[in-house]
Amino acid sequence: MEEPKTLKSLGKILRDPSELESLMKNPGKYGLDFYKSLTAKDKQYVAFAAAAGLIIYGLSLSRHK
Repeated sequence: MEEPKTLKSLGKILRDPSELESLMKNPGKYGLDFYKSLTAKDKQYVAFAAAAGLIIYGLSLSRHK
């Protein structure tokens, strides 16, 4: 598997609004490209945030029954 030529960080989204705009226009294409260009540490942050979000969502669904 090829490594992307330039590694990006999650902070770039906050500093460059055009990056966020392109992610929102076509999240399927640009989101995956952006994720692939993240550093390994930032990919771990994204995975942890997604896991935490799913756990919280599951807990909130179980309380509504």
